Amino acid sequence: MATHIGIGFSQNTDTAEAGLEAAILAKTQLKHSEINLAIVFSTIHYNPADFLPNIHSVLNQPKIIGCSSAGIILSKKIAMRGLAVVAIYSDDIHFGVSHVRCEESQDILTTGVTLAKEAITDLGNHRRHAFIFFTDGLLKNNSLILRGTQEILGSGFPILGAGSCDDFHFKKTFQYYQDRFFTNATTGLLMGGQMSISLGSKHGWRPLGKPRIIDKADGHIIRTIDGKKASSIYEEYFGDETKNLRSSHLNQLTILYPLGIYLEEENEYLLRHAVNILDDGSIVCQDTIPEGVEVHIMIGNKDSCKQAAMDAAKEVQNNLFGKQPKLVIIFESLARHKLLGRDSLEEIRLIDDILGKTAPIVGMYSYGEISPFQSLYNIKKNHLQNQSIVILAIA
Repeated sequence: MATHIGIGFSQNTDTAEAGLEAAILAKTQLKHSEINLAIVFSTIHYNPADFLPNIHSVLNQPKIIGCSSAGIILSKKIAMRGLAVVAIYSDDIHFGVSHVRCEESQDILTTGVTLAKEAITDLGNHRRHAFIFFTDGLLKNNSLILRGTQEILGSGFPILGAGSCDDFHFKKTFQYYQDRFFTNATTGLLMGGQMSISLGSKHGWRPLGKPRIIDKADGHIIRTIDGKKASSIYEEYFGDETKNLRSSHLNQLTILYPLGIYLEEENEYLLRHAVNILDDGSIVCQDTIPEGVEVHIMIGNKDSCKQAAMDAAKEVQNNLFGKQPKLVIIFESLARHKLLGRDSLEEIRLIDDILGKTAPIVGMYSYGEISPFQSLYNIKKNHLQNQSIVILAIA
C-alpha cells in the first residue's frame, strides 16, 4: 500500500509546451504508470484551452481539478508566472471530483449543495476526510457556496479551498475540471479512504481602535457603520488617503488595514478586504458582510504575517502526531504576497522548516481562502476569509 506524488512545473512561454513539460515532469517524478488525480495551478499568462488537453492526455486522463492564480507556491520558489501540475497515485486515498456552473439565475446555495453531492457520488463508499473546492474569486457570494457544501458534509467537516484570481486585474479567472475550463464556476475534490490530514489557518492581523457596528450591509457592500457612511471608519484614521480607495482596486492602505469582523462564537476576527469605496461612502468588500456585527480596522505587517504562517504550520505539525506529511498544499491571500514582497519565499521556508522538509510544497495565491478557524478535531464551522494563509498536510 503506497501513495506516490509527483510535481511538475514549467515557465515555458508557449502555453501548450508548458502544459506538456509540467505534465511530463510530474509523471516522471511520480514513478508510477497510473495516476488517480491531478491538481493544476496556472498563472493568467497561460490559456487553459491550450494546456489542459495536453495535461489530460500525458497523464492518461486522470481526474483533474484546479484553477488560475496570480502566482504559484513551491518548496523552493515563488513564481508569478508558470504552470504547476501535482500528480497523485494512491492505493489508500480515493478521490471524488465535481463541478458546477454558477449561473446568474441559479440559487447560489444550491450550487454548493450540488457540488458536494456530486463529489460524494464520485467518491463512492469510502470514508470521507476533507473537501477542497476552487471557486471563481470574482464572485461576490462564495460564502453561500460554502454554506451549501456544509449543509451536505456537515458544519464540523473540514472544508478548504480558494478563490481563483487574476493578479488584481478583476476581469476573468478560470476553474479547471478534467480537460475543460470554466469561468463563474466551482470545482470540488472530496478525499477519502485510508489517510491522515492536518490543517492550520491564520492571518496575523490584530484590531485597531474601538469596536464599531455595521448597521446596514447589502451582500458584499457595507453601507453604514455606527450610523455614518461606511468609509468613515477609514477616514477617521487616514483622512485624505482614503480617497485612493476610489481610484484603485488595490493599494497599500487596504493591504495593511483590512476590515475585521468579530465572530463571538469563534472568538476570532474574520478578515474582509476592501476593494473599493463608492461615491456614497459605501465600502465594497470581496464577499458577503453580515449586519449588526462588530467591526474593526485591522493592522498587520511582514513580521505578523510570517508569525501567523509559522503558527499555522505548528498547528499542522501538532495534529500530525508524529506522522510525516506526503504533500503540503498552501492557499494564501494574494494581498499577503503583495505585503510580504521579497519575504514571501522566506515565509514558505519557515513553514518547510517546521514541517520537517520531508514533503513537497505546492500552493497558490488566491482571492479568498476557505477553512475553519479551529484545529481539525474542534471544527465548529468553515469560513471564507481574506488575507489569510491555509496549510493542508496529507499524510
